[in-house]
Amino acid sequence: MYCCAYTYDLGRVFNFRIAVCDDETFFLDSLKEAVSAYSSMNRLEIAIDAFLCGEALLDSTVCYDMVFMDYKMDGIDGLEAARALRKKNLNCTIIFMTSYPHFIRESFEVGTFRFFRKPLDTEKLYKALDDYCDLYGNNYPILLRIEKDTVCVHTNDIVYLEADNKACYVHLADKKMHCPSTMATVAQHLPMNIFFKVSKAFYVNFNYIADYDDTRVFLKNGASVFVSRKNFVPFKNAYKNYARNRNF
Repeated sequence: MYCCAYTYDLGRVFNFRIAVCDDETFFLDSLKEAVSAYSSMNRLEIAIDAFLCGEALLDSTVCYDMVFMDYKMDGIDGLEAARALRKKNLNCTIIFMTSYPHFIRESFEVGTFRFFRKPLDTEKLYKALDDYCDLYGNNYPILLRIEKDTVCVHTNDIVYLEADNKACYVHLADKKMHCPSTMATVAQHLPMNIFFKVSKAFYVNFNYIADYDDTRVFLKNGASVFVSRKNFVPFKNAYKNYARNRNF
């Protein structure tokens, strides 16, 4: 059985890996394009592998974070493939997308995260990806050059970034590290939905904000950073939206 896989540079760090399993090539391509657009909009690195049958997916040695699964396929159906996949990967997030809604109740036997009817509804897809990112996707490792070493830091551990000419400081809760890369370069690897550029000199992590006024953001580790007049209203709106989604 033919299987199409999308490969990426070995040195690239991914936020998460997605498998799409469907025997319709047009649907595979449409879903891949939609996920790629989502990753670009949200500054995420998402690896996508596509499979045209359940057997090919189950033969893969990759441990996927998320799997989009069709129900009706040649060979084993999507539910059977999902049961076998769940035995291999307990933490995999499964989303069914199908033209056969009658098996919705059965699909939840495998801990289905979402169930969508075809054709592809991009708005519902993006909402599912937003929900997934809120639950699982904002904390991932990135590799930073610190002095002469390469250090692995998880994004949730970064309180804020501080520009230092053509370098920057990466502030964690209990220490700061000097990175020879620019603040903008490091920020490209951070999840856009929880980090915000409040001025030319600072990016802050929404998770660490204790309070703010129209000139400064006060952080939970005791630090405070300057907010520019230009960035204050966009920052305030973005933070309110972030807090609203978490029912603060």
